[in-house]
Formats: sequence, C-alpha cells, structure tokens
Amino acid sequence: MSEEQSQERTEKPTPFKLKEARDRGQVSKSTELNSLFALSSVLFLSYLVGEQIVNSQLLLSKKLLTYDFHTIGSTSGALLLFEQIKDGLINIYWPLIFLIIFISIVSNLVQTGPILSFFPLKPDTQRLNPIKGFKKIFSKRMIYEFIKTTIKLILFATVAYITIDELLIVLLNLIDIQPESYPLKLVTFAQSLGIKMLLVVLLAALVDFAYTRWEFIQQMQMSHKDIKDEVKKREGDPLIRSKRRELQKEAVEKSKSLSNVPDADVLITNPTHLAIALKFNQQEMTSPHVTAKGSGELAQQMKILARKHKVAIVENKPLARSMYNRTRINSAISEEWYQPIAKIYAWLASNRNENKQSGSN
Repeated sequence: MSEEQSQERTEKPTPFKLKEARDRGQVSKSTELNSLFALSSVLFLSYLVGEQIVNSQLLLSKKLLTYDFHTIGSTSGALLLFEQIKDGLINIYWPLIFLIIFISIVSNLVQTGPILSFFPLKPDTQRLNPIKGFKKIFSKRMIYEFIKTTIKLILFATVAYITIDELLIVLLNLIDIQPESYPLKLVTFAQSLGIKMLLVVLLAALVDFAYTRWEFIQQMQMSHKDIKDEVKKREGDPLIRSKRRELQKEAVEKSKSLSNVPDADVLITNPTHLAIALKFNQQEMTSPHVTAKGSGELAQQMKILARKHKVAIVENKPLARSMYNRTRINSAISEEWYQPIAKIYAWLASNRNENKQSGSN
C-alpha cells in the first residue's frame, strides 16, 4: 500500500475514536431537531393554557392603557410601574419560558446523552487563522446551511401567505361576534399557524438530522495509518508487545519445565547456568525427548527439584550448551546427540543395576 493510499480517510471511525471525540465534546447534534422539540412543546402548551395566557395578556394591556401616568410623579413611581409590568409578564409567561428551557435541555440530552467536557473551552490558536476561517466560508457545511435556510424561508413565506389569506376572513367574521370571544379565535388561529410551521420544521429537522449524522461520520473517518496509530496507542509499541509476549512465553515454559523435572530420567547441566531434562519411554518413543530446559535461576530450581525427586544430574558443558540452543521442549533429540546421550543412559542403567545388586545383598 502506498503512502498516499494509507493517508486517504476511507475507513469508518472505530468505537475508540468516537469515544475520544465524545470526551472532547465532539458529537453529532441537529439544531433543527431542537427547534422541532421547542415548537412542539409550545404548541402543546397552547392547547392547555393558550386561552388563559391570551386573556391574562389582554388584562395586563388593558391595565396599562387605562393607567394614569400623571400619578407617577417621580423616578421611584416609574420604577414601581416597571416592577408591576415585569411581575405581570413573568406571571403570564413563566410556564412558557420554563418549558422552552426544559425542552432545550432534554432535546440535547436525547441527541447526545450527558456530556461533561471542558475541552471546547481550551484556547485554540487555529480559530484565529484567517486562511482556515476563509475555508469555512466555502465549506460543505456553509453551502448546506445556505440551501437549507433558503428553502426554509421559502416554505415559511408560503405558509405565512396562506395563513394571512385565511386571517382576513377570520378578521371579517370578528364583526359578527362578541369581543369576549376574540381570545379564543386568536388562540385557534395561532394554533393553526403553529401546526403549519411545525410541519415545515419537521421536514427541516429530518433532513438536518440525517445530514449532521452523515457529516459527523465523514469528519470522523480514518485512514489506514490512523487505525494503525490507534492500535499502537491502545496496545503499545509492537516491539514492546513482542517483548511482553516473549516474557509471557518464558513464564509458561518455566512453569512447564519445573513441573516436568520430577518425571525426567536425567538432568544435563553445564553445571550452573543451563539445565536440560530428558525422558525416554521405549514403548512410546523412538528417541529421548526434551521435557524441560532452563537457564540461570530456572536451571538452579530444576537442579533442586531433580535432587528432591532423585533424578540423576549429569554435568556435561558442551552437550548442555549445544542441546539448550538447538532443542525445543517436548521434542525428540536429533541424531547428532544419539551417541553422547546413549552413553548417559548406559551409565544410568549401570547405576540402577549396581543399586539393585547392592540392595539384594
């Protein structure tokens, strides 16, 4: 694979990279979906207390229109009037304000889940780079936002035109009904307008949600080199991993070597640094097998076990060094060692016979 191909970002992002991006506060989030949730909640609230809000606002307006401003007299009087107006507006619209704030928080949590990251607050000099800022002006995101905003304006203008056309008929019909019914008519009209607007926002939210997800995945895509670097970052340098595997293999061999020593026929040493254990079964083997081997401290432990279990220990430096470097555990010895090993087994047999004869006497 060429270096240019390895740099091409054609691979899907790994879960590890997505988690790292999330820790930095980089997630896929659609602002249009937040707008959809907010508008839906406001429309729902209008069906519950819409008429009550309109009536309260009309009462507050009536109070202001009939207020005798000549009685203010001083700055404190004006402040008192503003305080009354503020309290009146809060009493009327606090459910709406609270609902919008609550829905804004919930809609973000629904899209991204809980995220606590201070990474976006860190100063970044790249944000001051004019070249990078110029590129953003002609980026895919800006082109998409321009097209999306243009289509939304056209749709909203169409909905407004249709609604205003219907409103003219409603206003003409108000002549034939009592003024007390005006709030209900206004709420009904606002709800009708809200439903039409909601359909436009719903369409925009679906498109924006799909685009933002696609754009986020595109930004998170990785090259083959990125994946290799990630593996190296997560699992460590290949050389270190290789060394770790060698140490693990050595530990396993050490355990096997120590457990096989008690059943060996003979332990060949050099005599302090190396030890090789041999086992020969005429019914199962054509030649002796290396059942264990070790060096350094492991060789010393093998000698201790051999003495404990009365396994013969033979000192032969050239043979021990040669066999240690060129044999594997649980493998038969090669023909080049048949003669020296045969002499050792002959010596073992001679010792057994002598021990039997001395024991019989």
